[in-house]
Amino acid sequence: MRIITVSGAHSGSGKTTLIESLLKFLNGWSALKVTVSHRNGKCPVRKGCHACDDLDSGFLIVSNKRIIEAKGKDTARFRQAGARKVLWLKSKPEALMSGLKKAIPLFKKAKGLIIESNSALKYIKPDLALFVK
Repeated sequence: MRIITVSGAHSGSGKTTLIESLLKFLNGWSALKVTVSHRNGKCPVRKGCHACDDLDSGFLIVSNKRIIEAKGKDTARFRQAGARKVLWLKSKPEALMSGLKKAIPLFKKAKGLIIESNSALKYIKPDLALFVK
């Protein structure tokens, strides 16, 4: 399976918009949203997003359709753009490698996988890595 990673300089840089465009072009591809919690309990995105909740085991792979397709979420935008399957990996920094090892094989039927993450490149070697400035 081919893998493309999309990372960016900061929140709001256009990562999700780029992924939407790619998914419209790449039929049969899937998407993985990766959110890594920051140390000291500080939210990497904003208060109230709950991205870092439920990480007692270090990481959590979210597949619940109600959460994935919730209005306004990046994961919902991926589905609307044509992603075959969408999952959300929420992880503590020290558990990211384990989370990726569990999440990526869940896409085995996909033609390819687009991963939105600034941290995944530490642990995987994609076929193409894009950086949005």
